[in-house]
Amino acid sequence: MNVKTFAGSEKYMRRAHQVIPKGVNSSRRAVLRPTPLAFTSALGSRITDVDGNEYVDYVAGYGPMLLGHQPPRVIEAVRTQLTAGVLYGGQHQAEAELAERIVRMVPGAQMVLLNVTGSEAVQAALRMARAATGRRKTVKFKGHYHGWIDPVTANGPGSPAGTGPAPRPAIAADHHLVGPEILICPWNDPEALADLLGRHGADVAAVIMEPVAVNGGNLWADEGYLATARRLCDQHGCLLVFDEVVTGFRLAPGGAQQRTGVTPDLTVLAKALGAGFPISAVAGRAEVMRIAEEIGHAGTYNGNATSVVAANAALDVLESDQDSLYPRLERLTNELADGIERLAARHGAPLQALRARALIRLHWGAPTPVRTYADTLAGRTEPLRHLSEHLIRSGVHARDTGLWYVSAAHTDDDVDRTLAAVDQALAAVSRQPVGNTG
Repeated sequence: MNVKTFAGSEKYMRRAHQVIPKGVNSSRRAVLRPTPLAFTSALGSRITDVDGNEYVDYVAGYGPMLLGHQPPRVIEAVRTQLTAGVLYGGQHQAEAELAERIVRMVPGAQMVLLNVTGSEAVQAALRMARAATGRRKTVKFKGHYHGWIDPVTANGPGSPAGTGPAPRPAIAADHHLVGPEILICPWNDPEALADLLGRHGADVAAVIMEPVAVNGGNLWADEGYLATARRLCDQHGCLLVFDEVVTGFRLAPGGAQQRTGVTPDLTVLAKALGAGFPISAVAGRAEVMRIAEEIGHAGTYNGNATSVVAANAALDVLESDQDSLYPRLERLTNELADGIERLAARHGAPLQALRARALIRLHWGAPTPVRTYADTLAGRTEPLRHLSEHLIRSGVHARDTGLWYVSAAHTDDDVDRTLAAVDQALAAVSRQPVGNTG
């Protein structure tokens, strides 16, 4: 599966640069080495670029493709819907069906509102929290990612300010929009959260977090931490919001909250919800969700028919096949992560593969074990970039951040091929002089 040429992708990027800033429509895509790739097709666990190179895909559209590319039941449902219309400017049966399905699957869901992207749904959830409590402030955690819209971009993944000792805002894309309403706290530190809410709790509308800190290192909370956060929110009268854009439906049919047994007031869902079609949702307690009847909720494409039927089909697969699908995902993920760590040990590479069911995050040179966002930042990024480049040249499509998405379409053969490529890549990276940071 060795890649012979990237000439077609390079030619495409030269063309795109003329009319699209950086040549990409999402900035992270511009940094891939040896060049950002342009694709022509994808099926199952494989994706093909304009040069005809086929890759085992662990980018998975940045997370949505939990069922793999073109899952048959989803594609068939969308095909059928296309003959009946795409966007009605009104309601349709599949909307209520999807809301009922989410309520059945997600522990914290009593009512549901649909959006298009995770970033929008986060904003809707925080808006409802402010209206429900009459308060303005939001607590977010160092290194957690809640979309690209200010002010929650503050102190996102990779931000050096994440190691600062004080819970204060960091500069975001537009620092004028990141004011005192955003309070930043270290995650997995119950004393820090208790102290912050002790000082500001009367003004806090919401505490928002990734219940598994995927973007900050694929970190599980210490035992009791999420329950403590739940108790502190109840004590101070603020809402607990779980951003399950990544973990929703990926870690379990009911997401991280099902795995951890801690139920938030509001949950944000996206990515795997639509199996590649653009859709997101806010779900939560009925008394909080009904606030939307007073403050309003809008969006031209909210509840569009194609995305809704895709989501219904995807959740039908995840719900009906859960007894076989999720154990298989976990097995493949563990075999892949264990294999990577065995190869790293063979090559003398300080590489850890942290896993969360269908997610793997690679850490190079970080403390053992990786427990906090500060531990994540202590790792080295440049070796991961080199590793990603070598893997791409060997036919494995993997992000240079070290975050890998495993899908239901991956096979044992994919794992074997991937580990063979990792073996070659680690041999090459181990011979390269690399810096400590990106």
